[in-house]
Amino acid sequence: MNLKNLYLFRELNDIEINKSLHCSKAEVIEFKKGSSIFQQDEKPAHLYLILSGLVLIGQININGRQVYTEYLREGSCFGEVDLFLQKDSYNYSSIAKTDVKLLAVTRHFFANVCQKNCAHHQKIIFNMLHIFAEASERNVTKIQLLSSGTLRQRIAYYLQLLSQGYPLLELPLNREELAIYLNTTRPSLSRELSHLQDSGIIRLENRKYVRIVDPRLLQEEIDGAE
Repeated sequence: MNLKNLYLFRELNDIEINKSLHCSKAEVIEFKKGSSIFQQDEKPAHLYLILSGLVLIGQININGRQVYTEYLREGSCFGEVDLFLQKDSYNYSSIAKTDVKLLAVTRHFFANVCQKNCAHHQKIIFNMLHIFAEASERNVTKIQLLSSGTLRQRIAYYLQLLSQGYPLLELPLNREELAIYLNTTRPSLSRELSHLQDSGIIRLENRKYVRIVDPRLLQEEIDGAE
């Protein structure tokens, strides 16, 4: 992804982007597949924007159990909440699921007003507010998902969200990761997926792809229809 395609730099031209990078001391960094970007107990130092690749976000609770897993793709931002709240440590860890290229930006650029009161500086701060709003919307969606009644309803709702109206969807998480994301166990997840397939609602093409055969029945599962 080109830097100008990041929402952070929306409505900025190449000259303004270069000035912003210089002012913010942002840098492009790369991580190999499987590398740790930061751990849950590390002190927040940057917010990261994904230029290419996949980043796996994970969270471990006080009992040492993995309770949160999510993939972030090109264009996504992470690490921003803990950085801006000036927490002592990140609330989750991040791992390069593939080779990734990131733009790392410090809090300094947003916390200090430019002495020249540059227009591009103000635009970036405004764009950052939009990024925060998107993050908040994602969290609301996650809460809605996890409060969607039974496990079968949660799975149905997740598949509907992921499909975005298309019949064939690619699962970004493996079965173990998806079970963690939906707050269940892998056997329970597999059992409910099999039920949805036996009911003619979905078809498991393989371990990575799912086809929604009957969107109406999928919606009925979400609604909890008998």
